[in-house]
Amino acid sequence: MSELSLPLAEAADRLLSQRCDSRLVAAADAGQWPQALWQAVEELGPGQLLAPEAEGGAGGDWLDACALLERAAARCAPLPIAQTLLAGWLRSRVGLAPAAGPAAVAFTTAPLEALRAAGRADLTEADGPVVAWAEQASHVALLGADDAGTAQLLWLPRACVHVRAVAGSAWPAARVGSAGIPLHAAAGASPTQAWCIALPGLSLAEVRARAALLSAAQIAGALGRLLEMTVAYTGERVQFGRSIGQFQGVQHQLAQLAEEAAAARVAVQAAAATEDPRRFVAAAAAAKVRVGEAAGLGTRIAHQLHGAIGVTAEHTLHLYTRRLREWRDEHGSETFWARALVQAIRQDGERSAWQAVVACTSR
Repeated sequence: MSELSLPLAEAADRLLSQRCDSRLVAAADAGQWPQALWQAVEELGPGQLLAPEAEGGAGGDWLDACALLERAAARCAPLPIAQTLLAGWLRSRVGLAPAAGPAAVAFTTAPLEALRAAGRADLTEADGPVVAWAEQASHVALLGADDAGTAQLLWLPRACVHVRAVAGSAWPAARVGSAGIPLHAAAGASPTQAWCIALPGLSLAEVRARAALLSAAQIAGALGRLLEMTVAYTGERVQFGRSIGQFQGVQHQLAQLAEEAAAARVAVQAAAATEDPRRFVAAAAAAKVRVGEAAGLGTRIAHQLHGAIGVTAEHTLHLYTRRLREWRDEHGSETFWARALVQAIRQDGERSAWQAVVACTSR
């Protein structure tokens, strides 16, 4: 964690507590892009945070990024902050300065290496992935891999893509495509030009793990807020002459919710603090599995203790639990990451999960 973490988190708390209320979140969920809120949040520098100072960034680390996302998720900020963080980090990996504006990031099975060789970005909507925030973003970053698993990055300014909205997500999403867009050299490309480049030394598995960690950080932030809301409600709701929070059965559930929220935050911080790239995928996989389990159990407990009011449109609980459901599956479910964890352990030469835990903690 760098010296940016605390002031960044405090600044995000102040800004979002003043500008991001339930009405704004509901309006954004209905399709209204909160441009004024984005302009305010962009001053915190999400696109610059993970880029080194030499590349025009803030020189922050992944603990700083997770701290920012926890605060944003605790307020249900309806913005692509995680995507912009990841896009800024990806640009820094190829020596490019951060780009202005919100970014959308998605993984694709399209043959990006072949597109790069052909010099043109031709993606039909059938080939293109569903991308969250694609319509609102200034840039769309698509990630694929070559036959060796090396990450390939296709960077498309918003003017270079056409989008078709897709319903059913907790936030705006669209299927994207591009037709006949010439690809330029990344180093000399203007902000309006598209480019595609390999990311030497960076596997697609690690990039996906980084994205999953950011989703896990948002789950941890939302679970912390869920705990606060549930404790407050059970202290106010009176039944049989006393608050329901005084009943032992309710206290047991509150304790379990607190345990899940704490476990999620610890898992995220442990993964974010993993500096050894050989162990990062395993650490992020373990975090995504544990945080996903916490999201499922935490959501159930919160709705049980809120009762019928928790499912009404007027109450804010559903704003959090819908997002928790989306983040839980975003960039891979618990099943996906449990398999990735086993594979990462085997590739690292460990014979068992226990040996891997010992190796990670005995440093």
